[in-house]
Amino acid sequence: TVLIVDELDYLVTKNQAVLYNLFEWSSRAHAQLALVGISNTMDLPERLLPRLNSRMGLARVPFLPYALPELSQILRARLGELEVFEGSGLELACRKVAAVSGDVRRNLEICRCATEIAEARTASRTDATLST
Repeated sequence: TVLIVDELDYLVTKNQAVLYNLFEWSSRAHAQLALVGISNTMDLPERLLPRLNSRMGLARVPFLPYALPELSQILRARLGELEVFEGSGLELACRKVAAVSGDVRRNLEICRCATEIAEARTASRTDATLST
């Protein structure tokens, strides 16, 4: 059995009980469990308590952040046929994110916020038009 835990860094607490139990479970002789932890922080093993760090078999597989073409391709694929953004708006969002972090989730968040702002502005214009 393989257990994949994404965003493992969000499970870090003061006493690290959840992580300790996960790693303890996977280290038992008859567990037949491989634990794969995915984290956005490279120094997660170093930040863990020694009692937890001793239970880990460590193999780091670093993933590079997305580059501008990849971010653009992912964003266009996620938006599909929706024509809610101009090409220059998507390009700007992708350029900003690629320059800072390359995190596609940030790119999607920017688009979500832009959509909410546009929706609110449209609603206020509609309300103003209806009241006159």
